[in-house]
Amino acid sequence: FREHTVDDLALVRLMVSEGLVWRLVDGSPSVRCRMYQDARQVLEGFSKNLFAAFDYRIIPFVFVWLWLGLVFCEPPAILLLRTMMPGWSGPSPWLAAAAIAVSLLLWEVTHWRFGFPLYLAFLYPLTMLLTVAIAMRSMVVTLGGRASWKGRRLPLPRVRWL
Repeated sequence: FREHTVDDLALVRLMVSEGLVWRLVDGSPSVRCRMYQDARQVLEGFSKNLFAAFDYRIIPFVFVWLWLGLVFCEPPAILLLRTMMPGWSGPSPWLAAAAIAVSLLLWEVTHWRFGFPLYLAFLYPLTMLLTVAIAMRSMVVTLGGRASWKGRRLPLPRVRWL
């Protein structure tokens, strides 16, 4: 799998193509892993992986990341606009509040399962905007032939629209 940027996904795709059954198992009681040591490594790692995870397909990648950005950032923006402009008659603030409650519930599950600090739940719109920006960076650096990992330039992959 040396030629694959995201080797774990390449392994699963090969298994599926061969008709094999695979399972996702929680090994956290037995294994501990820290993927990245600092923010620079996070940026480099996700810039390498996010576009590659979509098998370098531009339209599905852009659609999914813009949709995620909208789903997670529109509700707080609606409530903010309603607060700043009381006469504004945009989408329902009640639906926006419900969507925010669901997002906070997802963060609570993340806190409970993985121990992420609870205060991060209130920063989720900013977190999502940052993640979408890193995803777009992933596509741009890959298409520009500037994707790298651990100091070495990655080869330009076969990019497709769909």
